[in-house]
Amino acid sequence: MDYFPGMAVGLILMQTAIVAPILFRTLDLESFGRSIREIWPKFFLALGAIGVLTLISVYLDQGSDDIHLVLSGITVSLSLMCYLIIPATNRATDSGNHGRFNILHKLSVYSTLAILVSNIAFIFV
Repeated sequence: MDYFPGMAVGLILMQTAIVAPILFRTLDLESFGRSIREIWPKFFLALGAIGVLTLISVYLDQGSDDIHLVLSGITVSLSLMCYLIIPATNRATDSGNHGRFNILHKLSVYSTLAILVSNIAFIFV
């Protein structure tokens, strides 16, 4: 049961600490933007899938606590929300609406942090 939250933690760390910084350093801004627009939706869909697998695993494990359902539900709901705000974030970028972009980007970053923390907590509760 703890494998799925561990996968979520690993995916988040890989994407945010390795993939995105390397792309930012090695690609020009236009190529970076195109690459991120391809990667980020898949990232949030993968996190959502991991969350669903965790929910199923918790549901089938009769010894699980309700807190595990809540923590895996956080992963599903926040990753879905992040996925759904991607088009609005892209539109804000394309139209030069920096204020809207900053709000949406921060929402995405803070949600990803919450997913990370909830999946770390999952292992210890």
